[in-house]
Amino acid sequence: MDHQDADLSPVIAPDLLDPRVSLSSIIHWADSHAVRLALMAAVDFPVDDVPMFLVVNRLSYQGAMRPSDLALALGTGRANLTKIAHRLHDAGLIVRVPEPSDERGVLLALTPRGRAIGERIMERVQRNLESVLTDWSDEDVTTLKRLLARLARDTMWDQPVPVRGRATPQRHP
Repeated sequence: MDHQDADLSPVIAPDLLDPRVSLSSIIHWADSHAVRLALMAAVDFPVDDVPMFLVVNRLSYQGAMRPSDLALALGTGRANLTKIAHRLHDAGLIVRVPEPSDERGVLLALTPRGRAIGERIMERVQRNLESVLTDWSDEDVTTLKRLLARLARDTMWDQPVPVRGRATPQRHP
C-alpha cells in the first residue's frame, strides 16, 4: 500500500459528547504509565515496579484473589503473576492464604503493610477525584456516581467470568 493512501484521521470523530470518546480518554489517562508512576510516588510505594503496584492496587479494590483470577484481571499470564507474587511476598506486601471454599486453593491477600499501602492508594485516588470534581454541584456528582454505577453494572455482561482457570463470557445479574 502506498503511503499516500493512508488516512491520518481517527476512525471516530473527536466528539466530546460521544461516550466512546470520553470513556476512551479517561481509560487511556488512568492506564498511562505516567499516571501510575505518579501515584506510586505519591503513596510512597516501596519499590519501583509497576506490575507489583498493579497487583497491590487490584487487591486493594477486590480483596484477596486466586492467582489465576488475578492474572486474568491484569491481562498477564499465570507464570508472570507467580513471579510478581514472589516479589510482593519478599517485599512483605502479600501473603498466600488457603482459599476457604477450596481446600486445595490459595488466595493472594495483602499483609498489614500491603493494606496500609492500599489505603494510601485509595485515599490518594479519592483526593484526586475530589479535586477534579471540586467545581461540580452536589447534584452533578450524585448523577455521575449513579450513571457510572449503572454503566459498570450494565457492561459486566461482557466481562469474562473465571471458571476453574478459564474465562467464559456470562451475563451477570
